[in-house]
Amino acid sequence: MNRKLIKFVPMMLVFAMGAAGCASTSQSELDQVKAMASAAQKSADEAKQAAAKAQSTADQALQTANEAKQASDQANMRVDRAFKKSMNK
Repeated sequence: MNRKLIKFVPMMLVFAMGAAGCASTSQSELDQVKAMASAAQKSADEAKQAAAKAQSTADQALQTANEAKQASDQANMRVDRAFKKSMNK
């Protein structure tokens, strides 16, 4: 019985050490996954901010284009009136 116990104890130690190694490896892998998830979230937040800035810029560009079109339409109307006046004289 002692011989079986003597053989069994080192096997249990090896198993315990292996299990501890797996646990630490799993924790290490978990930490890596958490770090990757954190980096992905940071990138997503930055992308969201960039998209909001791009939307704001696009809105400003649209407003500027609308103002330019309005100014152009007014200028065209003035040219048309001036042309009509010159034709009537």
